[in-house]
Amino acid sequence: MEVTGIIIAGGRSSRMGQDKALLEIEGATMLERTFITLQQAVQRVVVVTRDDQEYGLSGIETISDIYPGRGPLSGIHAGLSASTTEWGIVVACDMPFVQLEVLQALLVLTEKWAAPKEVAESPLQAVIASVAGRMHPLLGVYHRSILPSAEERLRNKRLRLTEWLETLNVRYATIEDMPGVTENMWHNAVFNMNNPQDYKLVLEQFRKD
Repeated sequence: MEVTGIIIAGGRSSRMGQDKALLEIEGATMLERTFITLQQAVQRVVVVTRDDQEYGLSGIETISDIYPGRGPLSGIHAGLSASTTEWGIVVACDMPFVQLEVLQALLVLTEKWAAPKEVAESPLQAVIASVAGRMHPLLGVYHRSILPSAEERLRNKRLRLTEWLETLNVRYATIEDMPGVTENMWHNAVFNMNNPQDYKLVLEQFRKD
């Protein structure tokens, strides 16, 4: 299964006070770390940014939101619009603990769940991480068939991801579905940094490791 990696890096980072994609952990920015991890799992990686952002990164392909200022849904839409594969795996740039094993397990699971069945059913459109009963749309695998519904919602400024996902054929991946992924890896994967305190905790954790 060929897949495009999509890093969502266009957020305004208002609570952090600075661009989360450019925060450094052990000498590399969050964007660089996410890119390196994702690059090991997929054939191509694109980074979705706001149209006024310039990261100055050599060797990293960046694209702009088609609907700037409309949140993560805009990032998913832009990334899939720029992909040449049926599927795209989405990762937010502020998830410091996403490991290669988690990404690979999600892709294997998606291929398994998307395979044709003996009994006809609606084609799978997304596989989303679910941890402790909470869904995490910015760690998931999306099919290009979601583009029309994403476009319609962006045009009408109906931007809530949870409401949008309810209109799609989605399956939610839990730790029970992820052989080779420990519970600790799965819980840590969906942790995202929202404020300076989160960033401080992440730096402390990396020093311990």
